[in-house]
Amino acid sequence: MQTKINWFEIPSTDFSRAISFYERIFDTKLRMEQFGEVPMGIFTAHDGDGVGCVVHGEHFIPNENGPILYLDADSGLDKILARIESAGGRILMEKMALPRNLGYIAHFMDTEGNRLALHAEQ
Repeated sequence: MQTKINWFEIPSTDFSRAISFYERIFDTKLRMEQFGEVPMGIFTAHDGDGVGCVVHGEHFIPNENGPILYLDADSGLDKILARIESAGGRILMEKMALPRNLGYIAHFMDTEGNRLALHAEQ
């Protein structure tokens, strides 16, 4: 199975500073959105679709462990989750529905200790 990165989140301690940094280095304007209490500066593709964000909130802590990458799980999120533990990984966050019909996500730890995530439209 081939996959791609569906979404990424870059944690920030100072949201305004982080937004300014990314807007400056990429010479772009991030789209500001709010996900519950969590502010997000959305990176967009040429067609306007969001591809990732700078995020600020209690559970988003910048550190050397890096951002969370969301891998495409449209081939079957439930099937992939069912294989994680038997392959030596660990599920960190069970399947969760996103608002506005944006699909479903789940987080897992791989065999190397990397935290990653899955995203599926359905």
